[in-house]
Amino acid sequence: MNISYKWDDASKKETVYLQQTQDGQIFKLPFAIDIYAGGKKERHKVWMNDKADTLTFDVASKPDLVNVDGDKVLLCAKTDNKTPEEFDFQYFNAPLYLDRFEAINAAAGHQSDKGAQKVMIAALKDKYYGLRIKAIRALNMSNDDIHNAALPVLTSIAQGDENTLARAAAITTLGKLKASGNMNLFKQALSSQSYAVQGAALTAIGLLDPQQALSLAKGFEKDNKGALTQAIINVYATSGGNEQWPYVLKALNEANPQGQFGMIRNFAALTGRVDKSEYAQQGIAAIKGLGVKYKKFGVGSFVDGLLTDIKTKRTKLNDDASVKAVDDAIKEVDSAK
Repeated sequence: MNISYKWDDASKKETVYLQQTQDGQIFKLPFAIDIYAGGKKERHKVWMNDKADTLTFDVASKPDLVNVDGDKVLLCAKTDNKTPEEFDFQYFNAPLYLDRFEAINAAAGHQSDKGAQKVMIAALKDKYYGLRIKAIRALNMSNDDIHNAALPVLTSIAQGDENTLARAAAITTLGKLKASGNMNLFKQALSSQSYAVQGAALTAIGLLDPQQALSLAKGFEKDNKGALTQAIINVYATSGGNEQWPYVLKALNEANPQGQFGMIRNFAALTGRVDKSEYAQQGIAAIKGLGVKYKKFGVGSFVDGLLTDIKTKRTKLNDDASVKAVDDAIKEVDSAK
C-alpha cells in the first residue's frame, strides 16, 4: 500500500491517494481515516475498492495529521508518505502502540531534526517497554543534541527500569560510549537477577577494561544463560586464551543451533588465537561440524570464511597441523550435501 497526500488551501480539501502495489489479486479494504485539525480528530470510515483510489475530505484548516488506517487493522506493507512533522505529531497525539512505533521509525531516520529529537527522547519514556527498547537501540549518540538529552534518561533506565530488557538495552548503549564514569553503574548491574542485564553489563565492562571483564566473567561460569552466556564467550574470545578454552568449547557444544551460530564468530576468533594446536584443531572440528550439518540452510560459504580466517591466524603462528586441519575441513564442508 502506497499512501500520499495533498492539501489544497484554496478549496480547503485534503486528498488521500491510495495504491495497492502488489501483483495479482486486488483487495477491497474497509478502514478508518482519522483527520487531526484545529485541535480535534474527525474519523471517516472508508472503503478502498480498486487498485488505486482517491479520497477527498473537506477540512476547515490544513490537517496536522491524516492517519490512514486509524485502528491499524490492515495487514499490509505500507509506504506512508507523511512529512517528518506529521509523524512527530502522530507520536504525541495518535492513541495506539503502532502509531508510536511508526513515528519512532520515522524519527530515527531524521535525528538531526528538532522534532524527531523530541520524539526519540520522549520514546525513551514510552509506557510500553518494547517502544522504549526500540528508541534506545535507534539513538544516534554521535549527535550532540541526542547525546546530551538522552544520557540522563538512559542512565535512569539502566539503573532501575521496571523491565529488565529495557535496562539491558540502555546498558548496551551506554557501554558503547566507553565512558569510564559509567563503570560503577555497570558493576552494580552485575548483581541483577536478569541474565540480560548481567550480560549487557559484562560486555560494557569489557569495552572499558578487558582484563577486568575477563576476571569477572569467571565468576559467572556456573550460572548463565542467553545474553550472559554470549557475553562470557565474547569476553573470553576477545581477551582470553588457553585457560578459557575448555569452557568456551563446552558452551558451544551444549548450545542449541541458534546459540551456536550466535557465538560462532567469537568462537572462531579464539580458535585462531589459542596457543595450543590441540585446542585450535578442536575448534576447527567443531566449526566444520556445524558447517556440514547445516550446509543445507546456506551456511557453507559463511563457515568457509570463518575457517579461512582461522587458517590465516594459524599460519602466522606456524601451526602447520591446524592449517592442514582447516584445509581438510573446508573440503568436507564444500562436499557436504
